[in-house]
Amino acid sequence: MSSTIVLVADQQEVNAPLSRRLEDQDHSVFVVKDIPEALLYLRDPACTASVVVFQQAMRRQQDAMTLAEICSFRPYLQIILLAEKGKSPLGEIPVPHANIRILQRPVNPQDLFQVVQDAVGAVDALLDKKQSAIDLDLTSENNDSGLPMFTTPFLMRVGMADVPVLLHGETGVGKEVMARKLCAYSPRAQKPFLKLNCAALPSELVESELFGYEKGAFTGAAIDKPGKFEIAQGGTILLDEIGDMDIRLQAKLLQVLQDGEVQPLGSRKTLKLNVRVLAATHRDLRRAIELGTFREDLYYRLNVVSIVIPPLRERRDEIIPLAEKLLRRHLRAGIPEPLLTESFKNLMLQYDWPGNVRELENLMRRLLVYQNESMITGDLELAIAQSKSRSRPALSQSGEASEAVQSVATPQPTASQISSMDHLAEVSRQAEAKLLLDALEATHWNRRQAAARLNLDYKAFLYKLQKLGIVEKREKAEVPQTA
Repeated sequence: MSSTIVLVADQQEVNAPLSRRLEDQDHSVFVVKDIPEALLYLRDPACTASVVVFQQAMRRQQDAMTLAEICSFRPYLQIILLAEKGKSPLGEIPVPHANIRILQRPVNPQDLFQVVQDAVGAVDALLDKKQSAIDLDLTSENNDSGLPMFTTPFLMRVGMADVPVLLHGETGVGKEVMARKLCAYSPRAQKPFLKLNCAALPSELVESELFGYEKGAFTGAAIDKPGKFEIAQGGTILLDEIGDMDIRLQAKLLQVLQDGEVQPLGSRKTLKLNVRVLAATHRDLRRAIELGTFREDLYYRLNVVSIVIPPLRERRDEIIPLAEKLLRRHLRAGIPEPLLTESFKNLMLQYDWPGNVRELENLMRRLLVYQNESMITGDLELAIAQSKSRSRPALSQSGEASEAVQSVATPQPTASQISSMDHLAEVSRQAEAKLLLDALEATHWNRRQAAARLNLDYKAFLYKLQKLGIVEKREKAEVPQTA
């Protein structure tokens, strides 16, 4: 199989014969003069290189960091480094990638040619293995992903559509698994797949992670750093927990999706994007729109295809088959597979699995460690009892359910009702917003006094206001109405 090979050449006596021999084998050879030019080419989404030969040592830490970044989204790229005897080609910088081969100078041209050929063969083997895995998955309707309710033809149809997809579902149901499957069945399968959890970082860090920044853009920006949109060129990016993204950052994201280009922080240049965006959330975004914490225009931009992944408690017929497959997934060589008794299966079917597939997987891994069902039966029985006691209304002395409990009692959510998803989390969010608003009103909107009143760190208090959109709401309310 022919491949594209990049030669970073400073020794013409080695480069010329190597280029000729590789071209005789139907390989495409692309020669660049120095390391910065090579790294720029390798970062280009249109680059098809499978092997790169560096005949120059990397002296700058930034070059080695860029190489590590390239390796992260080109997992099949084979790298050959030529080094002086007894010296590392990266200086004191650790080798950033497993697919790196180091040769000591002086190098015999025949030896270098053979190493390049071996590297090409390694790429072909990895790609064949990847394709075989996809082909095998395509023939399996009930795979061990935790998503057997979605048929392969459905996943292929949505994957090939190359449009934004919004994934709804409780924590642990497998939204990221679904996103990766859609990517595997898409034309972008061999391109980067990157994920950013919008709830795990403050909005300022989310912004720099998404859009990147130039050196000097802010304190601590010592080098240029590409954002995930730039790194994912040609591939797919998953915005996990999109419902927790700061509303001001949502406006910038909307502009990026509409214009198809991104501007790094501190930069005057814009970069054209070719990235498929998938988004996932456990929140009710329609309710968030009503509360003013999520932009309606962004919702419709992301919601071209909407997929609701039901919680595990609504597909109880899948619990046992899925548990058995998860057991086999984590089974190590030499360890017998535990058999699930009927009594244990009945317990599993009684439990509501608030942690969904993730919780079920953790239980199966625990069973593999203990190799004894009885050691976790008690925990499961206790969890079932606690679950039932939580769902039963508290009784007053007269034997009637108290009004306080009745006021918050709600039916269990269904797969078809997105607005009912994770009601408890939404109630908690509303209660937190009311608490903050009450403190602000009591202190005449003095934020420092309100933070002290709630015994909160001031910066943490400001972050909560931003996250819940409370500051924006008050600013809108203060705009004078025109006649």
